Amino acid sequence: MKSIYKSLLICTLIALISVSTSYDVLAGNRDRSGQAGASHLLIDPWARSSGMANAGVAETRGLESIFSNVAGLTYVKKTEFCFNRTQYLVGSNCGININSMAFAQHLGKAKNFGTLGVSFMSMGFGDIQRTTVYQPEGGLGTFSPSLSYIGIHYAYPFNNFIKGGISLKVINERISDSKATGFAFDAGVQYTAGKFENFKIGVSLKNIGLPMSYKGDGLAYRGRISNTDVEQTLEVRSAEFEMPSLLSIGVSYDFLWFGGEYASMSKEDLEAEGLTRDDAQHRLTLAGSFTANSYSRDIFAVGLEYGFMNYFMVRAGYSLENIAKTTEIDENGEAVLAALLANSDSFFAGPSVGATAVIPLKKGNTGARIYIDYAYRFTNKWKGNHLIGIKITL
Repeated sequence: MKSIYKSLLICTLIALISVSTSYDVLAGNRDRSGQAGASHLLIDPWARSSGMANAGVAETRGLESIFSNVAGLTYVKKTEFCFNRTQYLVGSNCGININSMAFAQHLGKAKNFGTLGVSFMSMGFGDIQRTTVYQPEGGLGTFSPSLSYIGIHYAYPFNNFIKGGISLKVINERISDSKATGFAFDAGVQYTAGKFENFKIGVSLKNIGLPMSYKGDGLAYRGRISNTDVEQTLEVRSAEFEMPSLLSIGVSYDFLWFGGEYASMSKEDLEAEGLTRDDAQHRLTLAGSFTANSYSRDIFAVGLEYGFMNYFMVRAGYSLENIAKTTEIDENGEAVLAALLANSDSFFAGPSVGATAVIPLKKGNTGARIYIDYAYRFTNKWKGNHLIGIKITL
């Protein structure tokens, strides 16, 4: 049965990679850029995954995996709660903040029934002056736009090597007198291999849903029926917009160094002990991913994370948009760096860094812990994003 699972997964990955490396997918669909809505679904609100520039599609684990690859939710051993706050595009004078929280519970004791989680993300823009055509200077009070979604997530380990997950998200966009509501699905798979389970492949399909449109009093006006004196309220139908669907494929590898009681053991003995990255004294994880966006340019990302005995982690990442098809070439046939930045669709094309400090509440690797996370994402404009979070595991 295990060989059948492996064969099915490998065939699926080969098919997905073959499709994603075709010209149309690699180039991104420039003709449809900007036509999708609900773009806040593309913003990672979690500090741990943002610190690696979202390169950890294959290696992400725990509660924060609900953004990059929901299959990583299977690594929740019992109960996890997480809260993150993001200062978005610092220096833009917009006062944009993102609050996100999530809760996950492992189901079953003697038998594994998977992991169930819920999450909430809200993006606020502060108070904005209300204006009209006749009063463009304001003076009519303020309103506060908001973008948010609620997610329900479930992940299940089919065996020790293959893990899968699915999410349902209810999306809401609101201004003072109009709103739009929609639904979207995510699905993800992770495959683990290697003597110490240190090689991983991940595939994530995100934001698959029906089009959304705005409704409300903000789209209504008073008008008269043609050739009559009857005045009534008329509603303008807003155009529909699509979900920002995408496909991500990633790989990662853990370089592990075992110390302490395992320092004198041979590699064969270490393997026989069934040790994993959680038992290593030093860990260095190298990860990479490719994201094929339906309504914007594709993104390549690489990330590196060092962990010391599950007490301290530091990470860095770099993401780059695939803009070779639309970038001007200089006389020497090399792309001009300024043109690369000028043609970037995303604020986040560039480096990111992050760190995690762990406070154990009990002895051992399985006890309750508090994780304090921080990440900084550089942006092409303004002064980047600051993310800080706290996670409690029981």
